[in-house]
Amino acid sequence: MKKLIYIIIVVFFSSCENFLEESSQDLIIPKTVKDYSEFLFGEGYIRDNTSIHTYLDIMTDDVEEKANTWPIMQSDIRGDGYGYFCWQPNPEYRFTGALNADNAWETYYSKILIANNVIDLLDDAEGTQSDKDDLLGEAYFLRAYCYFILVNLYGEPYEKETADKALGIPFNYEHSVRERTYQRETLARSYELIEKDLKKSIQLLESTDYTKTVFRISKGAAYLLASRFYLYKKDYEQVIFYADKVLAVNSALYDIRTLTEEDYVFTKENPEIIWTYGDYEVNYLSAAYRGCFPVAMAFYNSFHANDVRKRTYVKDDWGDLIVGKGAANTGVYGFAFRTAEAYLNRAEANAELGHTDLALDDIEHLRKYRFEVEVPITVSTKTDVIQLVRQERRFELCFEQHRWFDLRRWDRPRIEHIYTTDMNSSQKVKFVLEENDKAYTLPLPVEVKEFDYNLENINRPERKGVIVQ
Repeated sequence: MKKLIYIIIVVFFSSCENFLEESSQDLIIPKTVKDYSEFLFGEGYIRDNTSIHTYLDIMTDDVEEKANTWPIMQSDIRGDGYGYFCWQPNPEYRFTGALNADNAWETYYSKILIANNVIDLLDDAEGTQSDKDDLLGEAYFLRAYCYFILVNLYGEPYEKETADKALGIPFNYEHSVRERTYQRETLARSYELIEKDLKKSIQLLESTDYTKTVFRISKGAAYLLASRFYLYKKDYEQVIFYADKVLAVNSALYDIRTLTEEDYVFTKENPEIIWTYGDYEVNYLSAAYRGCFPVAMAFYNSFHANDVRKRTYVKDDWGDLIVGKGAANTGVYGFAFRTAEAYLNRAEANAELGHTDLALDDIEHLRKYRFEVEVPITVSTKTDVIQLVRQERRFELCFEQHRWFDLRRWDRPRIEHIYTTDMNSSQKVKFVLEENDKAYTLPLPVEVKEFDYNLENINRPERKGVIVQ
């Protein structure tokens, strides 16, 4: 954490070129709301230059291993992701034993400190109260979002019965830099603090109700984050409440039936996008490598033949399955908050509450824009509807870094992965993530543990694997 703090002070005083002057070596702090807005967008937002937790998808059942001995000139990047793909106790270590540092902790706490600066210092800036309130709404959203992702990476899965004892994450509300130690909050307290920021964000963004582009945080984005937050917390009435609010702002769905196999879904033409962010790094999944973790054939084959997502979200590229949702130069960033998630969140909440007709209404509506030919839904029992909704969620949100979090909050199932430990001999080893395994939670990053040795860590089990070939 000390290293993190040192990095932040350098970011604050050296990265914001608009706010610094070199006369007399004095530093000029942001003075106007516009200054702070540029500062938050430039340093606090998760933009196209921010690539985080690219390992999330390779820990799931949506991928498998590709290990070819030919062509030799192509790279084998499996070793970089070995620790995550095989759920090792310290997943940051490559197959060679070298460290492949997890930057998520440092990145999100950096963003949080930027948000803290805006929240604590904006009041003295020049500008209208309405502009201040709107920017504060964005800052509270970012802080809530960062803590929410952190607690779902490094905190234990949320269960109401155990949340007051389960491990959460440390919280920091200071905007200045000083040495101090941090302790994990309980999971219950972590969710309580995130909820407080999220509600404050919604209150502020509703009060201003500014019209924005998809690149800035809006009340619609805050509603969708709230819907997701309460879904993870299993507070289903609140999920429906906020999903309704999302869809009151934007209910559009993209008719992807009109797209060809060469088209991308994440583009500026997509009317579903509420907020776009982040850098979609797909190296681990890329078929361009002779050794990687592409889309699992079993997952690909589970799409219905009439489901257009089979050729738009996942593409068959000369026998290699590749992810095809977005690319550079499409007019938006790599990830997005989308209206499709609001429909799925509401459907899941209604299914869990036993409102099966309402759940199926949302699924049928979504599928109108996803299937070439209508395929009747025949399930009716609560259990079957819940399973259907989960399946639709997997198809719709695949490779948008939802699957790992969904597996954690559902039943944490048993997953098997096969890893080729020796390309020359083709020796394959099976690794198993057991049901409700401790490895459904990530350990603290190595660098964090070295600097904050008092922070309690998750003890993940040793996993040697079994030779299968």
